[in-house]
Amino acid sequence: MFELEPSPLRHVVLGLVGLVACVYDIRWRVLPDWLTIGGMVLGLILGGVVGGWDGAVWAGAGMVCGLGVFWLLWTLGMVGSGDVLLMGACGALLGWPLVLYGLVFATLAGMVIGLGLSLVRGNLFRVFKNLWITVASTFNPRRKRVPLSDLPTDELPYAVAIAVGCGWAALVPYWPLLNIVG
Repeated sequence: MFELEPSPLRHVVLGLVGLVACVYDIRWRVLPDWLTIGGMVLGLILGGVVGGWDGAVWAGAGMVCGLGVFWLLWTLGMVGSGDVLLMGACGALLGWPLVLYGLVFATLAGMVIGLGLSLVRGNLFRVFKNLWITVASTFNPRRKRVPLSDLPTDELPYAVAIAVGCGWAALVPYWPLLNIVG
């Protein structure tokens, strides 16, 4: 089965997109469309340059996968729309199947960053209470669903977790020891 070949050029672009996204998300709490949509377009183009039409298709599969998973998280109120588009850009730049590693590693990075910030801010108990309320109201048909956005929370600049996770995934083909998921 064909998969998109690792490409230092695509991964350098991924790093630049991630770095700019982190600055925007930390400083202004927004991810500009020119960065996210531009990253998706650039990922598709670079996929085609590296692997021809097959490369563009596998970059597209990575983009759709990243967009799809984060769209589901957005519908639950867990991430912002800019995060959805950023994961689409990262998926296009990583390609299939590296985007799957990017999703897992971004989740792990988000957990570590979120728990660390909650611990520093003194809100760790509230985080676990909110998580319990959200899960219980989502899976219990007799309870009204309580979206996470309705609960008192601190915002997490999730572009940082996406950039760290996808950067980690981009390094896996070069240093297989970084692959902690399989």
